[in-house]
Amino acid sequence: MAGGSYETLNRIFDTFAVTSRSRYVYVYDLTKNIARWSLNAVDYFGLTGEYIHNAASVWENRIHPDDRDKYNEYISTVYAGKKADPNIEYRSKNKNGEYVVCSCRGVVIKDYAGRPVFYACSIINKGIIDNNDPITFLPNQYEMLNYMRQLKLQKKEYSILMINFMDFGDVNRKLGYMSGNNILRATATKLVQETTGQGKCYRGEGTIMAFITPTMTIDELKKLYGRLRSFTRESLLVGGKKIGAEIGGGVIISKDFNVDEHSIYTSAKYALDYSKTQRHGNLIVFHNDELDNKRSSIELVDAVRNSVLNGMEGFFLEYQPIVSAADGHLVGMEVFVRWQKEPYGEVSPSEFVPWLEQDPVFFTLGNWILEHALMDALAIRQGKKDFYLSVNLAFMQLERSEFRTSLLEILRKTGYPATALCLQLTTSSRQLGMEHLKSQVEFLKSCGLKIGLDVGDFASLDYVKHLPIDLVNISPGLTGGMGENLTVQYMVEAITSFTHRLNIRTCFTGIEDEDGESLAKRYPISDMMGYFYGRPCRIEKFKNLELYKAL
Repeated sequence: MAGGSYETLNRIFDTFAVTSRSRYVYVYDLTKNIARWSLNAVDYFGLTGEYIHNAASVWENRIHPDDRDKYNEYISTVYAGKKADPNIEYRSKNKNGEYVVCSCRGVVIKDYAGRPVFYACSIINKGIIDNNDPITFLPNQYEMLNYMRQLKLQKKEYSILMINFMDFGDVNRKLGYMSGNNILRATATKLVQETTGQGKCYRGEGTIMAFITPTMTIDELKKLYGRLRSFTRESLLVGGKKIGAEIGGGVIISKDFNVDEHSIYTSAKYALDYSKTQRHGNLIVFHNDELDNKRSSIELVDAVRNSVLNGMEGFFLEYQPIVSAADGHLVGMEVFVRWQKEPYGEVSPSEFVPWLEQDPVFFTLGNWILEHALMDALAIRQGKKDFYLSVNLAFMQLERSEFRTSLLEILRKTGYPATALCLQLTTSSRQLGMEHLKSQVEFLKSCGLKIGLDVGDFASLDYVKHLPIDLVNISPGLTGGMGENLTVQYMVEAITSFTHRLNIRTCFTGIEDEDGESLAKRYPISDMMGYFYGRPCRIEKFKNLELYKAL
């Protein structure tokens, strides 16, 4: 095999080679019939070495005779470049002669002519239970939740310090995934060294790391975070070169033994996200304040989370009209989710949505909002064909692989036209890597949907440079006080001129009176929204608005 072929094989292998006791990787060169295997697989299955010649028959001989036909049929389909389910399960014999169930997921890599040349596969050995993260060697998120559950049952107070890198996707793009993994591993090692004997360290979702301690005080955790922040800024080395990386951090103290550990975990994630997006990495402490109804804030978020799990109990939707800047007629509406339940009463979404966006259950809620809003909007749209519905998207929805199929199914089920739906990217979308976000947005555009962007500052406009944005919402956070502030007026003038020239529809939001309307109309905008035209209301009341009746 030529040296260049080995280099290509090794480069691909390094990209995929995240392994553990139960997870292996191999990369197979289809043209040379040679494969490179993870060393842990070499040991477990008794292979002749890391590089296997005549690789196809060597591995096939280890597969259970009853599973070989299924395996060969799958492999033939994949190697031929035909579409197939990337997952397959079969039994394979280890070095002791025992058959274990292997779950495999593979991908074919083609050359410039479209010919399959490499097959990269990840294998999970279901005969081995492995609860450690293969990159940092820390116990994983499930072990963390189990430990939190144990502490709750023992009625022990504890604190969680959660850290994560800011813009880690950029690190991977610039330095490569192997360097990114080395940075994570070095940071995890530092975290363990700094906390030995004082608690337990874990790897959470994505690049999150967490430390749980039943003994350390908030002041001690603040000092610990300061040391970790100094380490990532000053002591990370890649290839002998210093790499400065910023982290964010969040802390929560768990004192309530009636609250689900998932809610505690999500609250810590909320504090972490706030640190990253709003406080430039300064440590944020989630304060479990007492609310007006004598319940704590953590009890509130736990109740909201459980309401999602109990069939959207207490949730309902309200809609606010969007009008044309040209003649004031109704052109659309934006949906807002509300929640009401005793003893909390009606709770503002600003109190629970930013928190809930950090929890996996938001994906379920987001689908519920989308489906019910589309059904409500369908009736409105029958009176006006250019009417559009605006729905906010959270990063929790966009990051999920099943988001696309869920969206298409909801559109099919409701019969709502994709061209009349505008999905808004909110500030939480910044948590996603730009490449992943771009991929999702391009898919949405290919379905005919419009993509909106909430703009509260100039930094938000960076998305317009990378993404095909159709509509920009200028938020009140940017326009507040502009009547007396010349600087703000110039900022709005710059943004609206910029969007107008790019043929991006622009909506001026937060208009509360005639003066606000007159001010907004000075600029080249398309739409307007605010209390002046109608407050958010249920769909039945929306249909009684004079704006709607004038359609």
